[in-house]
Amino acid sequence: MVSNILDYLYGIITSTKTTIALFGVLMLFFLVGNVLPYGGSYEQIKATGFARTIIEGLDLLNVYSGPWFLTTVGLFFLNLTLCTYKRMKWMVRIRRPAELTATALSCHKDVLEMELPYSPEETANRVEAFLHGRLFLKKPSSTRGEGIYSGGVYEQGFIHHMWLSLAYHVSVILAVIGAVITFLYSFEKEITIFPDKPVEVAAVSADTRWNRWYGKGEDFIVSEDEKFQVGLKEFAIKYAQKPSIKGFPRKGLIPRFKDTWGRGGLTVVAEEDKYYPIEYASKLIIYENGAPAQELWIKVNTPLRYRGLTFYQSAYEYKFDLYADDKKIEEEEGGKYTLPGIDGKFESGGVTTGKLYLKDGSEYVIEPFVKLTYTPPEPEQEADKPSGSQGMPEVFKLIGSKAGDIKGSKVRIENVRAGTILSYRHDPGVPLLWIAAPVLFFAMLFRAWGRWCRASYVVEKRPRGSRLLAHLQMFGVWGGERNMMERLKDSLVSNV
Repeated sequence: MVSNILDYLYGIITSTKTTIALFGVLMLFFLVGNVLPYGGSYEQIKATGFARTIIEGLDLLNVYSGPWFLTTVGLFFLNLTLCTYKRMKWMVRIRRPAELTATALSCHKDVLEMELPYSPEETANRVEAFLHGRLFLKKPSSTRGEGIYSGGVYEQGFIHHMWLSLAYHVSVILAVIGAVITFLYSFEKEITIFPDKPVEVAAVSADTRWNRWYGKGEDFIVSEDEKFQVGLKEFAIKYAQKPSIKGFPRKGLIPRFKDTWGRGGLTVVAEEDKYYPIEYASKLIIYENGAPAQELWIKVNTPLRYRGLTFYQSAYEYKFDLYADDKKIEEEEGGKYTLPGIDGKFESGGVTTGKLYLKDGSEYVIEPFVKLTYTPPEPEQEADKPSGSQGMPEVFKLIGSKAGDIKGSKVRIENVRAGTILSYRHDPGVPLLWIAAPVLFFAMLFRAWGRWCRASYVVEKRPRGSRLLAHLQMFGVWGGERNMMERLKDSLVSNV
């Protein structure tokens, strides 16, 4: 009874339908994780009613760490593991020499059965010559049954399709294992570095899920051997002028088409001071035990890998000192400034400096400048004037250390300094994913589009000749020559 139940469960778990169903559920989870802000706050979502109840009840903002997703992944892993085991047992079995009988071959669909006037030896030679001419290779086999003269198994193809099936099953298992390792042991942090102020980085962290779940977070100690420092020697940024189309309608397909047709084309313009960064990079110094170990550049899309960590150039930050009438103005919360004797707030739009590349290919160094946006104070509310109707903001541009006049004050910037913002990540599961992904891709590619054929035949003795039974199996889109059995038949009867 128990054995029957286990066999029944084994059959369900190793079923292809189960694999497809579990994969479909995982795709649904991935869709939810991409649509909803993973790891975010429920205040960020606008869903209401039943939809919000489902989202909060299933904790879908943390879908990848929730019990539903982890249970599905576990079942999917079990399904793949048992399917792989099942295929390995089958592959061990098929490596044994095949035993051919006339009864077994005649049970196949589309079997070729012919009564020929040739002797059994000549029939066998003709079949084998036909298969050898198409690069089939003979495999070990034996025959059983009365009246059988000979038989054989021939295969054509680069690799057996079951090896490809096994390969992509194993690759998916490796991918799941890599994802689990990433889930348990990965961590990600961010650092901001300014020149002459190296930042300490640890190659390990108490913030991994494994450490948090097992209570190691509070007692976690980072040894000195796991620490190093990262400093910034130079930061470089390149700009291009931000292009726009002159007089182009903001929206509407038909208005845009009419405007373009009426003017006979589009006019691209680039306004002064409207730049956008096309590349930024940082020259870093790695310190080991307080001494410089190496210098190297890191750019966007060109990460740095060091001691198990991957560093990414994610952003940058500029700082400067602001002076009004030779008095230093301290920065307030939110990057705002208050100048003496001026009501309202000034807010920095950031520093612009670096190299500018023009449309004609020339370049020049941008002298550092800052745009300060002045917002006047909120006026006292009047009966006929709604709240929030203060005057429009004004923009003032300060170039280099030159003092500019802002509402009667001489304002300048000094000590402009660039900082780089790096995110770094420790992800020990990535190597397995790098192995699994190409294996999965090429194994499925060759399995679907490859060429593999298996031909089996037996020749029986007859009083006036011989009887041939032949069967052909083909796999893959390019699985074999079309109408091969008909061609074999034609070659056998052509000289009769």
